[in-house]
Amino acid sequence: MKKEDLCIESFIPEFEEFVSNEEKHEFSKSYKDKKKNMLKGYRKSMLVSRRKQYARVAVFVGVLVLASPFAVNAATNGALFDRIWGNAGKEDIASHDEILYDAEKGKEITVTYPARDYVEVDEEQAKELIGDNMSYEPIVEQIGDTTLTILSTVYDGNSAVVEFTLEREGGVNALNYSQLDNEAKGAWFSDESTFWFQFMDCGEHIYVDLEKSTNEKLYCYDYLVAFDGISMLNLEILEYPNGKGNYAIDKDEDIKTRQVLVPLGEKVTSTQFVNADGGTVIISPMSMTIDMKTGLGLEGDEAGDPGNIYYVNIQYKDGSSYLVMDDVDYSYTEDGTEILLNNPDVIVDNTSYACGTLGHELILEFNRLVSIGMIDTITVNEVAYKLSE
Repeated sequence: MKKEDLCIESFIPEFEEFVSNEEKHEFSKSYKDKKKNMLKGYRKSMLVSRRKQYARVAVFVGVLVLASPFAVNAATNGALFDRIWGNAGKEDIASHDEILYDAEKGKEITVTYPARDYVEVDEEQAKELIGDNMSYEPIVEQIGDTTLTILSTVYDGNSAVVEFTLEREGGVNALNYSQLDNEAKGAWFSDESTFWFQFMDCGEHIYVDLEKSTNEKLYCYDYLVAFDGISMLNLEILEYPNGKGNYAIDKDEDIKTRQVLVPLGEKVTSTQFVNADGGTVIISPMSMTIDMKTGLGLEGDEAGDPGNIYYVNIQYKDGSSYLVMDDVDYSYTEDGTEILLNNPDVIVDNTSYACGTLGHELILEFNRLVSIGMIDTITVNEVAYKLSE
Protein backbone atom coordinates (compact mmCIF):
# COMPACT_ATOMS: atom_id res chain seq x y z
CA MET A 1 0.00 0.00 0.00
CA LYS A 2 1.36 3.40 -0.91
CA LYS A 3 1.38 6.21 1.59
CA GLU A 4 -1.03 8.29 -0.47
CA ASP A 5 -3.61 5.49 -0.29
CA LEU A 6 -3.98 6.14 3.46
CA CYS A 7 -6.15 9.23 2.96
CA ILE A 8 -7.16 11.11 6.09
CA GLU A 9 -10.60 11.93 4.68
CA SER A 10 -11.48 8.28 4.01
CA PHE A 11 -11.55 7.57 7.75
CA ILE A 12 -13.61 10.54 8.92
CA PRO A 13 -17.42 10.70 8.66
CA GLU A 14 -19.26 13.91 7.95
CA PHE A 15 -19.48 15.97 11.13
CA GLU A 16 -19.63 19.47 9.63
CA GLU A 17 -23.19 19.95 10.88
CA PHE A 18 -21.93 19.59 14.46
CA VAL A 19 -19.01 22.03 14.20
CA SER A 20 -19.77 25.64 15.05
CA ASN A 21 -18.06 28.27 17.18
CA GLU A 22 -20.86 30.81 16.75
CA GLU A 23 -23.10 29.61 19.56
CA LYS A 24 -23.07 27.45 22.66
CA HIS A 25 -24.49 23.96 22.20
CA GLU A 26 -25.85 21.39 24.57
CA PHE A 27 -24.22 18.21 23.32
CA SER A 28 -26.30 15.06 23.52
CA LYS A 29 -24.83 11.71 24.49
CA SER A 30 -25.52 10.51 20.93
CA TYR A 31 -23.44 13.36 19.56
CA LYS A 32 -20.66 12.72 22.02
CA ASP A 33 -20.55 9.05 21.12
CA LYS A 34 -20.41 9.92 17.40
CA LYS A 35 -17.74 12.54 18.08
CA LYS A 36 -15.67 10.05 20.07
CA ASN A 37 -15.91 7.51 17.24
CA MET A 38 -14.94 10.17 14.74
CA LEU A 39 -11.93 11.16 16.80
CA LYS A 40 -10.87 7.53 17.10
CA GLY A 41 -11.15 7.26 13.34
CA TYR A 42 -9.00 10.34 12.94
CA ARG A 43 -6.32 8.94 15.21
CA LYS A 44 -6.38 5.59 13.42
CA SER A 45 -5.85 7.36 10.11
CA MET A 46 -3.03 9.49 11.51
CA LEU A 47 -1.37 6.72 13.50
CA VAL A 48 -1.78 3.75 11.23
CA SER A 49 1.30 1.53 11.17
CA ARG A 50 2.60 0.82 7.70
CA ARG A 51 5.35 -1.47 6.59
CA LYS A 52 6.70 -1.12 3.09
CA GLN A 53 5.84 -4.15 1.00
CA TYR A 54 9.42 -4.47 -0.22
CA ALA A 55 10.99 -4.38 3.27
CA ARG A 56 13.48 -7.15 3.92
CA VAL A 57 15.71 -8.17 6.81
CA ALA A 58 19.32 -7.11 6.35
CA VAL A 59 22.31 -7.77 8.61
CA PHE A 60 25.30 -5.44 8.51
CA VAL A 61 28.72 -5.98 10.09
CA GLY A 62 31.11 -3.09 10.45
CA VAL A 63 31.98 0.05 12.37
CA LEU A 64 29.87 3.17 12.05
CA VAL A 65 31.99 6.24 11.37
CA LEU A 66 30.45 9.15 13.26
CA ALA A 67 31.15 12.83 13.08
CA SER A 68 33.98 14.16 15.22
CA PRO A 69 33.25 16.52 18.12
CA PHE A 70 34.79 19.30 16.01
CA ALA A 71 32.29 18.69 13.22
CA VAL A 72 29.43 18.55 15.70
CA ASN A 73 30.45 21.83 17.31
CA ALA A 74 30.82 23.44 13.89
CA ALA A 75 27.29 22.49 12.85
CA THR A 76 24.52 25.07 13.21
CA ASN A 77 22.91 23.25 16.10
CA GLY A 78 20.68 26.06 17.27
CA ALA A 79 19.05 26.63 13.90
CA LEU A 80 18.63 22.90 13.30
CA PHE A 81 17.14 22.26 16.73
CA ASP A 82 14.64 25.07 16.24
CA ARG A 83 13.67 23.71 12.81
CA ILE A 84 13.11 20.17 14.09
CA TRP A 85 11.59 20.82 17.52
CA GLY A 86 10.93 24.55 17.68
CA ASN A 87 8.90 27.25 16.00
CA ALA A 88 11.36 28.28 13.28
CA GLY A 89 9.38 28.43 10.04
CA LYS A 90 6.19 27.39 11.88
CA GLU A 91 3.18 29.18 13.25
CA ASP A 92 0.63 27.97 15.76
CA ILE A 93 -2.29 26.26 14.03
CA ALA A 94 -5.87 26.65 15.17
CA SER A 95 -8.23 23.74 14.65
CA HIS A 96 -9.75 24.26 11.22
CA ASP A 97 -12.06 22.63 8.71
CA GLU A 98 -11.01 21.79 5.17
CA ILE A 99 -13.17 20.54 2.30
CA LEU A 100 -11.44 17.58 0.67
CA TYR A 101 -12.43 15.21 -2.09
CA ASP A 102 -12.98 11.59 -1.10
CA ALA A 103 -12.17 9.60 -4.24
CA GLU A 104 -13.59 6.38 -2.79
CA LYS A 105 -16.95 7.97 -2.01
CA GLY A 106 -16.85 10.24 -5.04
CA LYS A 107 -17.77 13.38 -3.15
CA GLU A 108 -16.43 16.25 -1.10
CA ILE A 109 -16.36 15.97 2.69
CA THR A 110 -15.37 18.30 5.50
CA VAL A 111 -12.37 17.30 7.60
CA THR A 112 -11.39 18.93 10.90
CA TYR A 113 -7.65 19.32 11.32
CA PRO A 114 -6.24 19.48 14.88
CA ALA A 115 -4.88 22.51 16.71
CA ARG A 116 -1.09 22.64 17.17
CA ASP A 117 1.19 25.03 18.96
CA TYR A 118 4.96 25.39 18.86
CA VAL A 119 7.52 26.77 21.30
CA GLU A 120 10.96 28.23 20.79
CA VAL A 121 13.89 25.91 21.49
CA ASP A 122 16.36 26.88 24.19
CA GLU A 123 19.63 26.25 22.36
CA GLU A 124 21.69 25.52 25.45
CA GLN A 125 19.05 23.18 26.83
CA ALA A 126 18.80 21.40 23.47
CA LYS A 127 22.56 20.87 23.37
CA GLU A 128 22.45 19.46 26.89
CA LEU A 129 19.54 17.12 26.11
CA ILE A 130 20.56 15.77 22.69
CA GLY A 131 23.41 17.80 21.19
CA ASP A 132 26.13 15.20 21.63
CA ASN A 133 23.85 12.44 20.32
CA MET A 134 23.42 13.87 16.82
CA SER A 135 25.43 12.46 13.94
CA TYR A 136 26.54 14.79 11.15
CA GLU A 137 27.90 12.39 8.54
CA PRO A 138 26.72 13.68 5.14
CA ILE A 139 25.51 10.96 2.78
CA VAL A 140 24.92 11.89 -0.86
CA GLU A 141 22.96 9.62 -3.20
CA GLN A 142 22.26 10.42 -6.83
CA ILE A 143 18.87 9.04 -7.88
CA GLY A 144 18.38 9.75 -11.56
CA ASP A 145 18.37 13.54 -11.93
CA THR A 146 17.63 14.10 -8.22
CA THR A 147 20.24 14.41 -5.45
CA LEU A 148 19.38 13.14 -1.98
CA THR A 149 21.63 14.41 0.83
CA ILE A 150 21.25 13.16 4.39
CA LEU A 151 22.67 15.84 6.68
CA SER A 152 22.06 14.67 10.25
CA THR A 153 20.39 11.98 12.36
CA VAL A 154 19.36 11.54 15.97
CA TYR A 155 17.89 8.43 17.62
CA ASP A 156 16.53 7.43 21.03
CA GLY A 157 15.94 3.69 20.56
CA ASN A 158 12.30 3.92 19.50
CA SER A 159 12.21 6.99 17.27
CA ALA A 160 14.55 9.00 15.08
CA VAL A 161 14.71 12.23 13.12
CA VAL A 162 16.63 12.51 9.86
CA GLU A 163 17.41 15.84 8.22
CA PHE A 164 17.76 15.61 4.43
CA THR A 165 17.51 17.63 1.24
CA LEU A 166 16.30 16.82 -2.27
CA GLU A 167 17.71 18.80 -5.20
CA ARG A 168 16.77 18.78 -8.87
CA GLU A 169 17.49 21.29 -11.59
CA GLY A 170 14.22 22.60 -12.96
CA GLY A 171 12.32 21.72 -9.76
CA VAL A 172 11.96 18.79 -7.38
CA ASN A 173 9.10 16.60 -8.61
CA ALA A 174 9.55 13.56 -6.36
CA LEU A 175 7.24 14.69 -3.55
CA ASN A 176 3.76 16.06 -3.16
CA TYR A 177 3.91 18.49 -0.26
CA SER A 178 1.95 21.38 1.23
CA GLN A 179 1.03 22.92 4.56
CA LEU A 180 -1.93 20.56 4.85
CA ASP A 181 0.32 17.58 4.07
CA ASN A 182 2.64 18.72 6.87
CA GLU A 183 -0.38 18.80 9.21
CA ALA A 184 -1.66 15.38 8.14
CA LYS A 185 0.56 12.46 7.08
CA GLY A 186 3.45 14.43 5.65
CA ALA A 187 4.85 14.65 2.13
CA TRP A 188 4.28 11.68 -0.19
CA PHE A 189 5.83 10.51 -3.43
CA SER A 190 4.19 11.92 -6.54
CA ASP A 191 3.02 10.16 -9.69
CA GLU A 192 5.85 11.93 -11.52
CA SER A 193 8.55 10.46 -9.33
CA THR A 194 10.65 7.71 -10.90
CA PHE A 195 11.89 6.54 -7.51
CA TRP A 196 10.82 5.92 -3.94
CA PHE A 197 12.76 5.57 -0.71
CA GLN A 198 11.99 4.67 2.87
CA PHE A 199 13.85 3.70 6.02
CA MET A 200 13.28 -0.01 6.44
CA ASP A 201 11.21 -1.27 9.38
CA CYS A 202 10.11 2.28 10.18
CA GLY A 203 6.99 4.38 9.89
CA GLU A 204 7.59 7.98 8.89
CA HIS A 205 6.27 11.49 8.51
CA ILE A 206 8.21 13.69 6.08
CA TYR A 207 7.89 17.35 7.04
CA VAL A 208 8.92 19.81 4.32
CA ASP A 209 10.26 23.12 5.62
CA LEU A 210 8.19 25.44 3.44
CA GLU A 211 9.96 28.59 4.62
CA LYS A 212 13.47 27.33 3.91
CA SER A 213 12.80 25.27 0.75
CA THR A 214 12.93 26.46 -2.84
CA ASN A 215 11.49 24.95 -6.01
CA GLU A 216 14.81 23.26 -6.79
CA LYS A 217 15.84 22.31 -3.24
CA LEU A 218 13.61 20.89 -0.51
CA TYR A 219 14.66 20.87 3.14
CA CYS A 220 13.00 17.96 4.91
CA TYR A 221 12.81 16.45 8.39
CA ASP A 222 11.81 12.79 8.48
CA TYR A 223 10.23 11.78 11.80
CA LEU A 224 10.64 8.01 12.15
CA VAL A 225 9.16 5.35 14.40
CA ALA A 226 11.19 2.15 14.69
CA PHE A 227 8.79 -0.80 14.65
CA ASP A 228 11.30 -3.38 15.87
CA GLY A 229 13.71 -1.40 18.02
CA ILE A 230 16.31 -1.10 15.25
CA SER A 231 19.92 -0.32 16.12
CA MET A 232 20.77 1.29 12.77
CA LEU A 233 19.00 3.10 9.96
CA ASN A 234 18.86 1.32 6.62
CA LEU A 235 17.60 3.43 3.73
CA GLU A 236 16.12 1.50 0.82
CA ILE A 237 15.94 3.28 -2.54
CA LEU A 238 13.76 1.92 -5.36
CA GLU A 239 14.13 3.18 -8.93
CA TYR A 240 11.34 2.33 -11.34
CA PRO A 241 12.12 0.94 -14.80
CA ASN A 242 11.76 3.09 -17.90
CA GLY A 243 10.77 6.10 -15.82
CA LYS A 244 7.21 4.83 -15.46
CA GLY A 245 6.58 6.60 -12.19
CA ASN A 246 5.23 5.73 -8.79
CA TYR A 247 2.54 3.24 -9.78
CA ALA A 248 5.15 0.84 -11.13
CA ILE A 249 5.59 -0.30 -7.52
CA ASP A 250 2.28 -2.17 -7.76
CA LYS A 251 3.23 -4.01 -10.93
CA ASP A 252 5.48 -6.93 -11.75
CA GLU A 253 8.33 -4.71 -12.90
CA ASP A 254 12.07 -5.07 -12.61
CA ILE A 255 12.60 -2.44 -9.94
CA LYS A 256 16.19 -1.42 -9.25
CA THR A 257 16.83 -1.48 -5.50
CA ARG A 258 19.76 -0.43 -3.34
CA GLN A 259 20.26 0.01 0.38
CA VAL A 260 22.26 2.63 2.22
CA LEU A 261 23.42 2.35 5.84
CA VAL A 262 22.90 5.66 7.64
CA PRO A 263 25.13 6.34 10.68
CA LEU A 264 23.64 7.02 14.09
CA GLY A 265 25.19 8.56 17.17
CA GLU A 266 24.74 7.37 20.72
CA LYS A 267 21.12 6.94 21.74
CA VAL A 268 19.43 9.87 23.44
CA THR A 269 18.84 9.14 27.13
CA SER A 270 15.40 7.87 28.12
CA THR A 271 13.74 6.92 31.39
CA GLN A 272 10.71 4.92 32.53
CA PHE A 273 7.48 6.05 34.18
CA VAL A 274 4.99 3.52 35.59
CA ASN A 275 1.35 3.52 36.67
CA ALA A 276 -0.26 1.72 39.61
CA ASP A 277 -0.97 -1.39 37.53
CA GLY A 278 2.55 -1.77 36.13
CA GLY A 279 1.92 -0.04 32.80
CA THR A 280 4.97 1.76 31.43
CA VAL A 281 5.86 4.86 29.48
CA ILE A 282 9.40 5.11 28.14
CA ILE A 283 10.19 8.78 27.56
CA SER A 284 13.16 10.64 26.09
CA PRO A 285 13.47 14.36 25.27
CA MET A 286 12.15 13.60 21.77
CA SER A 287 9.48 10.89 22.16
CA MET A 288 7.46 8.61 24.42
CA THR A 289 6.51 4.96 24.01
CA ILE A 290 3.28 3.88 25.72
CA ASP A 291 2.58 0.25 26.60
CA MET A 292 -1.07 0.08 25.52
CA LYS A 293 -1.71 -3.31 27.05
CA THR A 294 -0.42 -3.38 30.61
CA GLY A 295 -1.95 -0.85 32.95
CA LEU A 296 -4.56 0.53 30.55
CA GLY A 297 -6.97 -2.41 30.65
CA LEU A 298 -6.73 -2.99 26.88
CA GLU A 299 -6.74 -6.51 25.46
CA GLY A 300 -6.43 -8.14 22.04
CA ASP A 301 -7.22 -5.90 19.09
CA GLU A 302 -8.09 -3.05 21.44
CA ALA A 303 -4.52 -3.04 22.76
CA GLY A 304 -3.27 -2.68 19.20
CA ASP A 305 -5.61 0.17 18.29
CA PRO A 306 -3.83 3.54 18.66
CA GLY A 307 -7.22 5.24 18.57
CA ASN A 308 -7.73 4.07 22.15
CA ILE A 309 -5.15 6.59 23.36
CA TYR A 310 -7.07 9.86 23.29
CA TYR A 311 -5.43 12.05 25.93
CA VAL A 312 -1.75 12.53 26.83
CA ASN A 313 -0.38 15.27 29.08
CA ILE A 314 3.03 15.88 30.66
CA GLN A 315 2.95 17.76 33.97
CA TYR A 316 6.21 19.38 35.07
CA LYS A 317 7.39 19.91 38.64
CA ASP A 318 7.11 23.69 38.27
CA GLY A 319 3.38 23.45 37.56
CA SER A 320 3.58 23.97 33.79
CA SER A 321 2.45 21.28 31.37
CA TYR A 322 2.74 20.04 27.79
CA LEU A 323 -0.55 18.85 26.32
CA VAL A 324 0.65 16.29 23.81
CA MET A 325 -2.76 15.29 22.48
CA ASP A 326 -6.42 15.62 23.36
CA ASP A 327 -8.88 13.89 21.07
CA VAL A 328 -11.90 13.64 23.34
CA ASP A 329 -13.99 16.38 24.86
CA TYR A 330 -15.45 14.69 27.91
CA SER A 331 -14.74 12.13 30.57
CA TYR A 332 -16.47 10.62 33.59
CA THR A 333 -15.49 10.37 37.22
CA GLU A 334 -16.03 7.19 39.21
CA ASP A 335 -19.47 8.40 40.33
CA GLY A 336 -20.50 9.04 36.72
CA THR A 337 -20.19 12.84 36.82
CA GLU A 338 -19.32 14.26 33.41
CA ILE A 339 -16.26 16.52 33.18
CA LEU A 340 -15.50 18.77 30.20
CA LEU A 341 -11.84 18.27 29.32
CA ASN A 342 -11.47 20.55 26.34
CA ASN A 343 -13.23 22.84 23.91
CA PRO A 344 -15.60 20.28 22.37
CA ASP A 345 -14.97 21.57 18.85
CA VAL A 346 -11.17 21.33 19.05
CA ILE A 347 -8.82 18.39 18.55
CA VAL A 348 -5.29 19.01 19.87
CA ASP A 349 -2.31 17.17 18.39
CA ASN A 350 1.08 18.46 19.50
CA THR A 351 3.07 15.59 18.03
CA SER A 352 5.41 15.60 15.06
CA TYR A 353 4.46 12.00 14.31
CA ALA A 354 2.61 9.22 16.07
CA CYS A 355 2.38 5.56 15.19
CA GLY A 356 1.18 2.32 16.73
CA THR A 357 3.40 -0.75 16.57
CA LEU A 358 2.62 -4.44 16.26
CA GLY A 359 3.85 -4.90 19.82
CA HIS A 360 0.89 -3.06 21.40
CA GLU A 361 2.81 0.19 21.82
CA LEU A 362 2.08 3.73 20.74
CA ILE A 363 5.06 5.94 19.95
CA LEU A 364 4.55 9.70 20.03
CA GLU A 365 7.27 11.98 18.66
CA PHE A 366 7.09 15.42 20.26
CA ASN A 367 6.87 18.76 18.48
CA ARG A 368 9.19 20.22 21.11
CA LEU A 369 11.98 19.01 23.38
CA VAL A 370 11.06 17.65 26.81
CA SER A 371 13.27 17.96 29.90
CA ILE A 372 12.58 14.51 31.30
CA GLY A 373 14.28 15.31 34.61
CA MET A 374 11.67 18.00 35.26
CA ILE A 375 8.61 15.76 34.78
CA ASP A 376 6.31 15.16 37.74
CA THR A 377 3.46 13.16 36.17
CA ILE A 378 2.50 11.77 32.79
CA THR A 379 -1.23 11.23 32.20
CA VAL A 380 -2.46 8.82 29.52
CA ASN A 381 -6.25 8.86 29.13
CA GLU A 382 -7.24 8.99 32.83
CA VAL A 383 -4.22 7.04 34.12
CA ALA A 384 -1.32 8.70 35.96
CA TYR A 385 2.32 7.57 35.56
CA LYS A 386 5.14 8.42 37.98
CA LEU A 387 8.90 8.00 37.73
CA SER A 388 9.95 4.38 38.16
CA GLU A 389 11.88 3.83 41.39
